[in-house]
Amino acid sequence: MLTMSVKNGVACGLFAACAAGAPLDKEKYQVVMPKPQHHESGKSALQWGSFELMALQEAAKASSPETWSVVEAQLMQRLPEAEWLLHQQPGKKKLHVEFLHQLPQWTADSWTSIRERNETYGLFVDADSLVIDAQTHWALSNAMSTLYQLMEIKTMDVSSGGWMDITLKNSPHNVIDSPAFPHRGMLLDTARTFYPVSWIKDLLVQFGEFKLNVLHLHLSDTAAWSIEIESHPELSEHLSYRDIDGKKQAYSRAEIQDLVEFARLRGVSLIPEIDGPVHAPSMASGKPLELTVGANAEFSTEDYGAEPPTGTWNFSDEKVLNLLNDVFQQLETDFSTAPYLHAGGDEPRASALCEALTDEDTKGKCRKLCTSAGGGSPWQAFCSPMPTRPVGANGDETYWFPDMLNEKVQDYFDAVIPQASKIPTATWSGVREDMGVTMPQQPQSTAKQAMQLWEFPMSDSFIGLTEDDCDKYDIIQSSASHPQKKGDGTADQGWLYLECGEGQNWIAMRQNYWCSRASWVSLYSLNLTQHSAKAAQSDKCQKAFVGAEMAIWGEITGVGNSMALIFPRAVAFAERAWTNPPALMWDELDANGAAPAQYYYDHLEHAIQRLNIVVENFNLHGTGVDRLQPKFCFDHPEYCVNYTNFYFPKDHEDHDSELMV
Repeated sequence: MLTMSVKNGVACGLFAACAAGAPLDKEKYQVVMPKPQHHESGKSALQWGSFELMALQEAAKASSPETWSVVEAQLMQRLPEAEWLLHQQPGKKKLHVEFLHQLPQWTADSWTSIRERNETYGLFVDADSLVIDAQTHWALSNAMSTLYQLMEIKTMDVSSGGWMDITLKNSPHNVIDSPAFPHRGMLLDTARTFYPVSWIKDLLVQFGEFKLNVLHLHLSDTAAWSIEIESHPELSEHLSYRDIDGKKQAYSRAEIQDLVEFARLRGVSLIPEIDGPVHAPSMASGKPLELTVGANAEFSTEDYGAEPPTGTWNFSDEKVLNLLNDVFQQLETDFSTAPYLHAGGDEPRASALCEALTDEDTKGKCRKLCTSAGGGSPWQAFCSPMPTRPVGANGDETYWFPDMLNEKVQDYFDAVIPQASKIPTATWSGVREDMGVTMPQQPQSTAKQAMQLWEFPMSDSFIGLTEDDCDKYDIIQSSASHPQKKGDGTADQGWLYLECGEGQNWIAMRQNYWCSRASWVSLYSLNLTQHSAKAAQSDKCQKAFVGAEMAIWGEITGVGNSMALIFPRAVAFAERAWTNPPALMWDELDANGAAPAQYYYDHLEHAIQRLNIVVENFNLHGTGVDRLQPKFCFDHPEYCVNYTNFYFPKDHEDHDSELMV
C-alpha cells in the first residue's frame, strides 16, 4: 500500500519530480495491450507497495544510469508519489529484482536502423522476484510498459488522505515478447495545427504504454512552418502561426531535443518531415523570403493544389535549395533517433511545378493547357503525374511530367538531401509512382531509404509498387482507405487516416469529407502488407514492408479533439502492428465493413472487451477519448456479447468468451 502525496494540487511521480507531459494514474485497471507474443499467467494476486518499488528502484540504479532513466520514465513517473519512508514494515521480505543486461548510455553514435533495433524483452514476476531480460533501451521500455499494464491501481480511504493499492492480478507472469513490425507509428500534422510540447508529451506517454514506437511530425506545409532553424531564423519568424498574444508557435531546437529524449526513454522515435517540392509555405512567396511560387491567393485553386492554400518551393533558385539542405542537416542533428528524415513529395500538380520554371513561354504554355483559368484542365492526361511517357502518346504534345517536370523534381531532391546524412530519407510513394524519381544516394547511410504508401487505388492502369522498388526501399503502409465491396463494384472505406469522416467537406461545403471514417475493426483486422499493385504480394515486396503509420492531419482537428480521434483506435492498430494476429484481406470484410463471424469470435470479441478497459483507464486519468461501446458493456460485457451473437451466430460449441488479460 502506498500513501499518495499531493503537493500544490499536483501529484508527482514516485521517487522523482513531476515530469511535464506524464499523466499520473491514481487509478487504473489491469489490461495488457497489445497482447504479448507469449504470456503465461497464474491465478494469484500480488500486492506491491513501497518495498517492492524501492527494490526496483535500487536494482535499476545499480544496473546503470541508462537503465534507471528508462525505468523512471516508463514506470515510476506514472505512479503517484509515495511517502514510503513512513510506511516501511520491519521484517517484510524484500523483492529480488534482477536486470539481466547492463545498458550503456545512449549517444547519437548509438543510432541503428529501425530494422536492427532490438525490441525483444522478457519479463518474469512472482511473489519473490522480478526478472527483466532487455538488451537495449528500446527493449527495456517495452518491458516496463508491460509491467505497468500488469498493475491495477486503486485509491483507498480517501477520507483520511488516500492511499494507493497496487495489485498484480493473475500472477505469476512470464512474458517473452517481440514486435511483428519494427515500424509502428502515426503521423501528426503540426503545420496545419500547432500542438504544444506538453500535449505532444502526453501523447508520447500513451505511445510508450502501447508500444507505438514512431511519431512522424509533419513540420511544414502550405499553411505554416512549425520549427525553428538556427541558421535561418526567418523561416519560423515569418511562416509560423501566432497565438492571441502574438507569440510564435514553433518548436525551438531545445524543445525538439528535449522531445526526442523524452520519446526515446519511452521507446519512441520522432521522424521530421519537411514537405516539397509542392506543399510548400504559401506565405513564403513574397518579401522578404521569396522562397515559393504559385502561392498567392490567385493561385489558391484546384488547378494548383489539392487544397488551399497552395505553394511550391522555387526549385530553380539555388538559394532555396541550399536553405532546405541546411534545414535537413539540422534535422539530422536534432532528431538523433529518427529512423528516417522525411522529404515529402506528395500530390504534385503540373501547373504548380511549372511556376518554378524560368522560361516564361514554357510556363505560359503550361498554364494554358493545365489550368481551367487558361482554358485547359489539370486532369488531362498530358497534365497528370506519370513516371514515363505513355506508349502511343501523341509526339506533338508535351506530357508535362515525363517530358519536363520529373527531371526538375529529381534535381530538387538531389539538392536538398544532404549526401553526408547517415539517417536515410523517406518520401511519399508518389515520388516514385507519379514522377519516377530515384532518391539520391547517401553513401554514409547503411540503411535503406523508405517509401510511404498513402493510397490504395484499384485502377487497372495503376502500376504502384514494383519489384525494383521493393529491392531499394523499405515500405511503410499508410493508406488512407481500402476498397469495400459495394454491389457489383467497390468503394473506398477508411483505413489509416484517423480524422476522415469527422465532418463535412470543408472545401466544397458538402456533407462528407473525401474519405470515410476508419473503424477500429479495420485498423485491428486488416493485413498491413496488402496493396493493389501486382508486385506487392511477392515475397520480396512482403519482406520490404517495415511497418505502418496511421495519420491525423490538421485541417479539421486540433488540441481539443485529437486525443479522442487517436484513442482508442490507435490501440487497436498497436495490436495489429505489434502482435499481428491473423489478418484479413480487404475483400473478406462484407459490404458494411463487418468481419466474418468466426473472426469475431476468435479475435474481435476479446479485443473489444480489452479496448473498453483501455477507454476506462483514459477516463480515470482525465483524458477524454471515444468510446467503442457504452460503459454498460464494460460493466456487464455478457449482455453486449449476447446481443452481438444475433449478428454473428455462434457456429461452434467450444467458444470461450472469458476475458483474457
